[in-house]
Amino acid sequence: MRISGLSSGMDIDAMVKQLMTAAKVPLDKLNQQKQLLEWKREGYRTVSTTLVSFNEKLSTLNKDEAINSKKATVTGATGAVTAKATGAATNSVLNISVTSLATATSIASNDYKAADGTSTGTPKNAGIASSQPISSIYSGTETSITIGTGIAGETPATITFSASDTIESVINKINSNKDAGVTAVYDSTTGRMSLTRKETGDKDIVLTGALLEEGFEFNTSKVTQGQDASVVINGITTTQSSNRFTINGVEISLTGTTPTGQTSQIEVSQDIDKMVESIKSFVETYNATIATLNQKTSEERFRTYLPLSAEQKADMKENEITLWENKAKSGMLKGDSIIDKALVDLRTAMIGDVMVNGKKMNITQIGLTTGNYSEKGKLILDETKLRAALESNAEDVYALLGQTDTSNKTDYTSSDGLFNRLRKIDNVALSSMYDKAGTSRISTDLTTSFLVTSQMGDQLRAFETRIADMNRRLTMKETQYYKQFTAMETAMNKYNSTSSSLTSMLS
Repeated sequence: MRISGLSSGMDIDAMVKQLMTAAKVPLDKLNQQKQLLEWKREGYRTVSTTLVSFNEKLSTLNKDEAINSKKATVTGATGAVTAKATGAATNSVLNISVTSLATATSIASNDYKAADGTSTGTPKNAGIASSQPISSIYSGTETSITIGTGIAGETPATITFSASDTIESVINKINSNKDAGVTAVYDSTTGRMSLTRKETGDKDIVLTGALLEEGFEFNTSKVTQGQDASVVINGITTTQSSNRFTINGVEISLTGTTPTGQTSQIEVSQDIDKMVESIKSFVETYNATIATLNQKTSEERFRTYLPLSAEQKADMKENEITLWENKAKSGMLKGDSIIDKALVDLRTAMIGDVMVNGKKMNITQIGLTTGNYSEKGKLILDETKLRAALESNAEDVYALLGQTDTSNKTDYTSSDGLFNRLRKIDNVALSSMYDKAGTSRISTDLTTSFLVTSQMGDQLRAFETRIADMNRRLTMKETQYYKQFTAMETAMNKYNSTSSSLTSMLS
């Protein structure tokens, strides 16, 4: 129990607080140093997420469909084919004539027609809804059916059912079975069911099972056989099992037969507009990335604004705390060696020559410049010059940007295109921050946890140990102060009692 000023009249709590304020100065400095280190680590995380985002953008842009984009233009009999050029397509011309389209094999249950086409009566399943149980059309005991292709080595799909299944549930089981490879349709009006292969071409449907043969009354001899598409491509007659296929990197879809005397011409060429948009997107991302790095490494440092203690915050308004901490956090990475090196390397890589087909190329040849010194490496794009370069030799522009030297996985060489150079520089900086601050090398999330075993992580743990030890010692010191004041109060109380007794006796 603490006796606070009952005898002395002193404000013991205030006196101990003043004494402890002086004693806590070293602890406040430790907390400030720890807070500054944490702010610096958060600054590294902002930079790392920026570089990871830039790397992801570079990976996307480095794909053929971005900076080596091709387009396929169809002329002539445009109703017979559509086409899409992939990144693997080369500038070429395809002349196509479609003789017949690919169709899928199908089989329908008995239509109750005689051989001469006359009606033989109403189908037994006519009018039976799909919600009815199987027992309404099938009284057998077999509980499985098989659907296959009849191709040697291929196992037919086995589909099981029970007496509680409805016609609809059996249909759903057939359609959801990938191995069956067919689409089932039931028409309750006629009571008929059909099966159609999901793949076109000359492929069979082989059925077994009493439910199909007796319940739905399939006649397996009445199959509408599918056929392959027949096309003539640049004078070569060929067949395709599907109406969609790829030739020379061009995805072709057959939509009809070609009128007599006509052909469909597919011309593959560079998609200049898309390539320009991709390069403009790269310039914007690159400029945003180096702007972030430049801001972090050149941000003013206000050394007189130190992190606030809990006691200091208690005496301030919320907006005052925010303004103070904005100043205190500023410049945490000013002149940082990792960021400065990354900036220098990025700028050097951008203006360096790239060996393309035995000759040197650089960004000025495609309308890119780095501006004046005050713009700190910002790229400026001349779109007119870029379009001219693409129209003149798009393949060289693609190589300048996306070429890869696989002989060196870490440092870039003169054979590396700009995108790969920048990505390798980014990875070096990300690895350095990973070792120093424990930031992620793959995440763009600002809330991603820091790696525990890093240089800054070790420093923070050391601060925490020292702070905990100092808090322990300060608690002991505060307790000692109260003990001393309590002893003083007890003695004064004793002397006051004695004085009162003597006064009473004398009076």
